[in-house]
Amino acid sequence: MNLQKDFSIVFKDRDWFRKTLIGGLFLMIPFLNIFSFGFLAVFIYERLETGKKELPIWNNWVLLFFKGLEWGIVIVTYFAIPVLILSLLPGSVMIFLVNPKFVIAGLNPNGFFVLFLSFILGFLAMFFLPMALILSSEAKSFIETIRFQKIYKHIQSNFLPYIVAYLLTIILLVFDFVLHIVLSAYIFQFGLIPSYFIFAWLGFIVLLISSSLFVESF
Repeated sequence: MNLQKDFSIVFKDRDWFRKTLIGGLFLMIPFLNIFSFGFLAVFIYERLETGKKELPIWNNWVLLFFKGLEWGIVIVTYFAIPVLILSLLPGSVMIFLVNPKFVIAGLNPNGFFVLFLSFILGFLAMFFLPMALILSSEAKSFIETIRFQKIYKHIQSNFLPYIVAYLLTIILLVFDFVLHIVLSAYIFQFGLIPSYFIFAWLGFIVLLISSSLFVESF
């Protein structure tokens, strides 16, 4: 695993700014975010099949839609329990994503426990999800995402690089989330929508970097 190359791979693409902006825009909009998932799926597939390190092109919308739909089903399945627990907080999950400080500010101790439990289960789901998606991309089979014994064995056989990729992903995503709270609430009232877009845009970049890290650990 070459961390320097994996972190810079996104920015070596001449058109990275436009491509990631489009991905961030789709990612912030419910249902349309499947196009962002499709872009990530194609990125991983091309890395596995050909070793191509350039970002895909936003042109084959049918492929991006169906790949994204497939990935969306897998992601929803893995995160169903954490999201259901998160939905117990005041407001909707979408409100929490757009304006987390507003929701957190109104929590009592039970609410903080619910938030903590949701995050812990989310981090657990996130540990197995990348390998499930990589195996699915490699085998071109949706069923690979629920072959948990195979997923566990692959993680076990590549544990050190996989855990490095996982921890770096968590650190980057937490940083993005904290920055979102700060921008939307503390820095001159930056604004919810601009802050949410930056959160989604940086999140999409993190997911691309994370995808590269996990493929290298495979």
